Amino acid sequence: MKKYINYYYSILMAGSLMLMAASCKNEDAQPAVLDKDLAPITQRMVDSTELVSEVFWDTTFMVAPGVEETDIHYLSMKGLSMRMFVFKIDLKADGVSLHPLTPFGTSGFGMQPIPDMMGWVDVPGKKVVAGVNADFFNMDTGEPRGVVHLHGEQVKTTPMVGRSFFGVDKNGRLVIEHSDDYPDVKDDLYDALGAGDLLIKDYTLAPLANTEDIHPRTAVGITDAEEVYFMVIDGRQFDYSNGMTLPEVATFFQALGVRDATNLDGGGSSTFVSLHSLEDVFHIRNRPSDGSPRPVANGWAVLVNEN
Repeated sequence: MKKYINYYYSILMAGSLMLMAASCKNEDAQPAVLDKDLAPITQRMVDSTELVSEVFWDTTFMVAPGVEETDIHYLSMKGLSMRMFVFKIDLKADGVSLHPLTPFGTSGFGMQPIPDMMGWVDVPGKKVVAGVNADFFNMDTGEPRGVVHLHGEQVKTTPMVGRSFFGVDKNGRLVIEHSDDYPDVKDDLYDALGAGDLLIKDYTLAPLANTEDIHPRTAVGITDAEEVYFMVIDGRQFDYSNGMTLPEVATFFQALGVRDATNLDGGGSSTFVSLHSLEDVFHIRNRPSDGSPRPVANGWAVLVNEN
């Protein structure tokens, strides 16, 4: 009997040592992206930044011809859960265009959630397939902090000092410029809305005063190939998503190879909406930190041909 006890005791000890060795090995191992095919945007972020420790899942699908959505859930290098949503919009695709969103589709100032604004767009032969929030604003009056140009009408021509603006000029060229440059280009703008801190200009990272604050973010980047990237990252929800600093947002856009990029209103304003693939309803894809889409001053919609 003693012989058998010693035999089983030896097996138990050997197994314990093997488990301890595996545990030590795991503790020393560096986090890695799961071994699987990643969406192109996710792959660029993994290959060209130090933002990602591990990708839990991601997906890319076509919202409409010329409009792609990528959703990413990953663990940051800080050990924080992150949820990112990205639209890639090819303005060279037939019928694809940007359209500024305003409350109730008017040029007056006010506040309305982005999905509701999207419902007020009425352009013959077009339908709205995507939308995001845009400029910072006075939360009492709804007045945008930056400029407002709507289809060639100069509604508000006082830019936010030290910030930027995004839009399309009368020749259809995408524009992201610092507010200091607004007087030189304002007469050429067709659609434009104010924005926040400039992140990238002419492929170069812009200087940023605020480098520490972590918040939900909305941002936009443009390429020489007439492509627009709208990005939203959720935050202020520890188990779900924590948000980014402005330098982290800039690093993400640099990985995409954009020419210019700028920050838009974030925090509880960050909203990412796409047309549902099966129903004619707008689907709020992100999880706004307020619990529901905040009424905001303006936004950007993506339009495609109705048929």
